[in-house]
Amino acid sequence: MKPNIRWTIALLMGATIFRAQTILFLPELQMFGGIAPDGWFGPWLSDTIIGFAVLVMLYLFWTRRSMAVWGALVAYNAVGAFDYSQGLITQMISPMPVEMASAATVYVGIGLFMAAQIVALGLLFRRDVIAEFKGWC
Repeated sequence: MKPNIRWTIALLMGATIFRAQTILFLPELQMFGGIAPDGWFGPWLSDTIIGFAVLVMLYLFWTRRSMAVWGALVAYNAVGAFDYSQGLITQMISPMPVEMASAATVYVGIGLFMAAQIVALGLLFRRDVIAEFKGWC
């Protein structure tokens, strides 16, 4: 795998660490007395978990080579992209209050991060990347 591909995958995955900050949004849910629709509970909770997990996934990406690690990276990015799609659906069904973020900000932000994970996922399927995880180049 070329160094620029390695760095591109790492940066695309690493950019999604910002989803971990959604743990700070949980008190804003209506069930906790806040202004955000309760429909955001699932997306924010999964964002928090996936956001903290990126640190483990990046560690594995940089330090381990096996098909199990490659599979975990593929699964992580696929689940992450799917989770972002759930955020887009949640915004359509239970829009974020304007006091927290405009609809455009939510759609663009989630959309860009979802695209980053989809691109990282696509790069993991390059032959040279798979070959490195298989142990032969």
